[in-house]
Amino acid sequence: MRAAIFMLGVLLLPLALPGAVAWRADGWLTQEVVGGERLALGDEFGCHGIPGKDVRTEIDVIAECKEYLTSEINASKWGSQPLSFGMPDEPIDSAQYNALIDAGFHIVGDHLPTDIESGLWAIERSGGSLEQAVASSSEIEQAIEENGYASLYWEARIEDLNVRRDKDVLEWIESQDYWFTTWGEWYSSTHSATETERTEQSITLKGTAPPSGGWDVPGTTHISIQGGQITSIERIDEGVLDELTLDDNHLKSGYRILDASNATMTIPEGAIVTVTWDGETDEVVVSEGTFNDFPPFMAVGHHTYDLFEWSSPFQHSPLRFTWLIEPQPDIEPNWILLVLAVLTILAVPAAVRHTLKHDREMHHHSEDE
Repeated sequence: MRAAIFMLGVLLLPLALPGAVAWRADGWLTQEVVGGERLALGDEFGCHGIPGKDVRTEIDVIAECKEYLTSEINASKWGSQPLSFGMPDEPIDSAQYNALIDAGFHIVGDHLPTDIESGLWAIERSGGSLEQAVASSSEIEQAIEENGYASLYWEARIEDLNVRRDKDVLEWIESQDYWFTTWGEWYSSTHSATETERTEQSITLKGTAPPSGGWDVPGTTHISIQGGQITSIERIDEGVLDELTLDDNHLKSGYRILDASNATMTIPEGAIVTVTWDGETDEVVVSEGTFNDFPPFMAVGHHTYDLFEWSSPFQHSPLRFTWLIEPQPDIEPNWILLVLAVLTILAVPAAVRHTLKHDREMHHHSEDE
């Protein structure tokens, strides 16, 4: 009887503690396997949530997801702390806002209303999906024309259905002059250099710090010399500023002269760069720009709990992803356990009685002989 009670307790434990084993870590996420490979390429790891919990009603999901992610891997090659959180398509209330800020998140997306409080950077989904027969090059071009960027959706599995990427559209994307980036990388690069000195035919600029909480990422500055012709761009402190080409689609320090009067420079914090020109200039305009003067293109692995399955189609692609990570949901407790438990508690005593009766009969039989 004690054995039956023990087995009943074991079988009913998952029912008594339904939240005790709600999820498990994705074994592909760590630095040693797929996660490390994607990190080295330049992908970003952000948060999406915890299985079985709704961030709209359970604010602790935000900190819990961050704790899970940072225990497995860094958020980027640029920095260890995650910046991006995938939120549902509803306004963010004050409790959610404060929880996001307290946890160090600065970016939210990608189905969002436009009225986001200052302190959070919102990236809305634009350009459609990478899914076969759904992806559209014209939709991507329209998104870039209207918003200045494209942030596409990718999900490798919908319930039991494996989703295939659209290879034709993907090939078209990869041939474009886009900056293949991530949410956090783009956010962290939004700082332009400041002017430190100017002469009649030169200007000296100094790289500034990333925005609040951003990773240590070089920022891009656009310069326009109205009336003059740019002759050189040089880094004059310790360090090198390489010349970029149209083939440079991934963020790094460098410069590119766009035409006689315009150039783009991506400069690390503290670096000092001098731009010189010929001719008399009417005006010099220094402004924030995007890397290599390309529109940002981002792919988002939404609600990703199996990094191998989500990322394997893109092993050799120049696209860079923001993976919105969630642990793998564990097998939910099943009420079949209760049936088994009841059957067990009924069957075990009967089996014990049968065994004891059989033993006694055998014992008596042996004595009679």
